[in-house]
Amino acid sequence: MKNILLAYLLISFSNLVFGQKLISGEYEFGMNLSYNESSKMLTGYFENYTGLDEETNNPKFSCIFYIEGKVTRKKFSVKTYYPEDKGDDVILGTIEIINNKTIKIKLPEEHGGCWNVQHFADKPEQFELENKSNWIQVRYVNKNKSFFFKENSNLSKTKMYLIKNNIVYVEKIENGKAYCSYKGKKIIKGWININDLNKL
Repeated sequence: MKNILLAYLLISFSNLVFGQKLISGEYEFGMNLSYNESSKMLTGYFENYTGLDEETNNPKFSCIFYIEGKVTRKKFSVKTYYPEDKGDDVILGTIEIINNKTIKIKLPEEHGGCWNVQHFADKPEQFELENKSNWIQVRYVNKNKSFFFKENSNLSKTKMYLIKNNIVYVEKIENGKAYCSYKGKKIIKGWININDLNKL
């Protein structure tokens, strides 16, 4: 009986120390993260801006990068890069799970533009969950055009489409298609071909 109790306590303690699970959703300051429990994969996207160009009425500076990594422990390695420049822009960093709603991310150097927006190389930056979601993946379009389908059927193709490097937030994958949302001027939801997205 003592051995069973000891084993239970050890498992409970282990879960407390190592078992925090990331929650998919919108975090502070433009950090969007998704955690897939079955694959242990974390995918995400950071996008934030500062300054204003008065001539164009657009932000002066941007900090944008994609995130992917496998959650192996409380602190784990991630690969970050701008989708269009994956070959030349990869920076390996770490994410630490503080609790179910808080993470810290640290990169050894800054992505282009980030110095003027959000520093990731000075110290670990903390992000708190603001809006929970049911995303299982964050992916980006890998084809010049990817059309939306109303249903999980090739017969329901619409005129709406995404272009290369657009970010989508996947809620489920069935029969070679992903049900996802795209955050543009308005949120668009529908099915797209999974082969049109980056491989994980």
